[in-house]
Amino acid sequence: MVAGLTLVCPIRGRLKAKGRSADGLQPSEERLRVDAIRHLISLGYPKENFVVEAVIKRFGNSGRNSFRADLAVLDVPASTINKSDVDELLEHAILLGEIKRDNASASDAKNFQVKPLLDFASRDDCVALYWDNIEQRVFWVNRRSGRKVLHEGPLTDLPQYGQSLGSRPLTFATIDPDKPLLDVFKRIEDVLHAASIGPSKRFSIMMQLLLVKLYDEHSHEAQPNEPLDIQDYAALDVSAAQAAASVQAVLKKAVQYYQKFLPEPVSDKLSFGGETLLAVMKVLAPIKIVAMRQNVIQDFYMYFAKHVYKWDLAQYFTPPSVTDFIIEVLNPRFSEHVKDPACGSADFLTSAFRRGQHWPDYASSIWGSDVSPEAVQVAVLNMILNGDGKTNIAEEDSLAKITSNLESCDVVVCNPPFGTRIVERNPSTLDNFDLGHEWVTRKDGSLKVGENLLTSQETGLLFAEACCKLLRPGGRFALVVPNGYLGNRSQKYEIFREWLLRNCRVSVIIGLPRFSFKGSGADVSASVIFCEKRDEPLKDARDSEEYELCVEVVDRVGWNLGDKRAAPIYRRDEKDGTFLVDEEGKYMLDSDFEEILARVRASDAVQDFNWLVAGVPSETEGDTPGWTVPISEVIGEKFKTLDPKRLCRKMGTLRAEIKSMPHFRLGDVVKFMPEGFTSSGDKLDIQAEKTYRHVEITDVAIGSYRWQLRRGWELPARAKHPAEPGDIYIGSIWSSVRKWFLASQDCDGDMIVTNGLHRMRLREGMEDYLLDLVVGLCSEAYATQMRGFARGSDGLAEIPAADVAEIVLPKITDDSVRREVEPFVQQLIAGFTTIEAKAHSIFADESLRLPIPPPRPDHTSIV
Repeated sequence: MVAGLTLVCPIRGRLKAKGRSADGLQPSEERLRVDAIRHLISLGYPKENFVVEAVIKRFGNSGRNSFRADLAVLDVPASTINKSDVDELLEHAILLGEIKRDNASASDAKNFQVKPLLDFASRDDCVALYWDNIEQRVFWVNRRSGRKVLHEGPLTDLPQYGQSLGSRPLTFATIDPDKPLLDVFKRIEDVLHAASIGPSKRFSIMMQLLLVKLYDEHSHEAQPNEPLDIQDYAALDVSAAQAAASVQAVLKKAVQYYQKFLPEPVSDKLSFGGETLLAVMKVLAPIKIVAMRQNVIQDFYMYFAKHVYKWDLAQYFTPPSVTDFIIEVLNPRFSEHVKDPACGSADFLTSAFRRGQHWPDYASSIWGSDVSPEAVQVAVLNMILNGDGKTNIAEEDSLAKITSNLESCDVVVCNPPFGTRIVERNPSTLDNFDLGHEWVTRKDGSLKVGENLLTSQETGLLFAEACCKLLRPGGRFALVVPNGYLGNRSQKYEIFREWLLRNCRVSVIIGLPRFSFKGSGADVSASVIFCEKRDEPLKDARDSEEYELCVEVVDRVGWNLGDKRAAPIYRRDEKDGTFLVDEEGKYMLDSDFEEILARVRASDAVQDFNWLVAGVPSETEGDTPGWTVPISEVIGEKFKTLDPKRLCRKMGTLRAEIKSMPHFRLGDVVKFMPEGFTSSGDKLDIQAEKTYRHVEITDVAIGSYRWQLRRGWELPARAKHPAEPGDIYIGSIWSSVRKWFLASQDCDGDMIVTNGLHRMRLREGMEDYLLDLVVGLCSEAYATQMRGFARGSDGLAEIPAADVAEIVLPKITDDSVRREVEPFVQQLIAGFTTIEAKAHSIFADESLRLPIPPPRPDHTSIV
């Protein structure tokens, strides 16, 4: 697909730039030209002095051919001269610029397009500017002994408007963090390759260069205006020998400082120099690594580690958009200690560090541990790349060592390994946790921790308790959990929720789409729960004080949920599909996180959890308040369900709106039939030789069904339901909630239906509701409630009959609508047609005032 960009130029206003690449995401020349214009304006160059696509030389018969500059800046307003007069334009041109969409042909562009600009220039003080996605270089002419000498330097040599030209040493304050680090090092790799340096040696050298650059930047952060040790040496007329000596001195210090953290040794001897080193430093010296965006660092690191350490890191990393969001909700503050007890690649910790790195010695407050040695190595280098010089990452079994770390932190964040097959069996570890013990029921029906140990427990549940144990009273944690933990009815998960509500106050729950963590191998739907540790645990969750719990659901995460690469998805103009960029010219992730963060901070939960907004500038005026539910609503429900699908705004407002009109509760109109029995209570008897019409769940659509003829012995074990006239079958799992059908009159005991469907029959005296029911089953309002009531973590999450019974649907009170629908219902009963199309026409013309919830963006949205 070819797509362009929607840009806002400081001079020309809103622009549509045509896409020029297969994926539409490579920066176009137009976007980079806007970046260049913004930079020049920031240096004081007046907007009115710019000329875009300036002709500076005409060739051929009558000047039909021309040589152009992508932009020109004059010493007078462009409106005061005749811009089509080349001589007049050049008389006033103080800057001529050439923009390239990428760095691939940088050398040719500089030689055959940029340098000739100065040959055509009339003024001695005219500057030529080269700008691509990696390099920004400045060219000008000096006179030495009456001869012209061409000088090249980094962008920092470009003077403020009205000031004189001259080479300037790079400082921490002037180097640029807005660069694609991966592309920078690929460019360096090309330079080394051109110098006949082999692949293995190239990556060893690049590791040295990376450490040198990081060390130099860190050692100058406190003196941002002092010259760095690593410079664009050629621009300063420093010899190759002097440059090599300078880099060698920094390399020795850097290796001595970082070597103890690194998984493999790095040589402190620089193995190349000369013109190759000068060429490398033209690319490397002007960039600032420690202030680069986290996703830029991550892209580079995944590529770099694959070649240097032979690690495939795709399974480790979590996209920065979600880690940054979680850290923003947690809102760690100065002097608070933050820990991740299952840190993996340390993505949460890098987000926490980057958020607070302006605070004095904040690195001393960031801690992580993991049981995997390789994960620790990944985490350490990730922290170093993101600017942390402390790297408080330890190889440690956090569950086994929990008693040594009790109440040691203020903030904990964790995405633990979870799943029914990932369990802890060590008795000495299980004994550290309430959830490692069997729980017993008191005479009054309440639960208490028993003395007997479990034979095993899911590590995900134990990590939830570990997060709480690590905290000081009043501390807070964020934990990624599968939705099954929050909604499943099995006693193990009921006990978990009881324990959680006793020991913590649950402040925020954020539901994420399915496959959000597919990159790390998790195909389930998950949520993030934010909890505050109580000063003293309750004896029973029912003893909780009242407070408001904020619940939000994310539909758009900003990356592709369909594959393990988690490729970013960017926002587009709805009308023409062009990609949108922000004021800084960066693509904008298509995610809900920013809006949801604002809603959380504007919600009523803030009254009970002030840490959500402590120290955050008050900018919530006009923001939609986040959806909250009283915790008593959770505690009062039989299973203490915390699943955000059930508690969210979409469910709450939908059900409230239906209840405001004539409606019925499904359980009041139908009764649910058990599997394997007829309506008269007889057990299903399948005869091996008899032919049956078998209905699989894949044969069911919206109000219609098909069947396949099978002998009794051919029927699968999942063939559980006998179908009788008047039976209503509905999908009973999350992924099939739109499926339903009405068994027709010709069912005479020869139709068998699969499980995965609920079998319902109208209650006696409720026959008139059949029309209302079949119309309601065609609605998104019904499907939304079914998805919201699903209990589980994946597409097979069940909707138990007791929850289905709570669904509310509108009663059709308009007799004309009933008369119009009735023939379709009769045809359904006869088995001839489908009701879906007619139902949707009723919804469309508003004959039935049924609320239409917002559509799901795609199949991964959980409700």
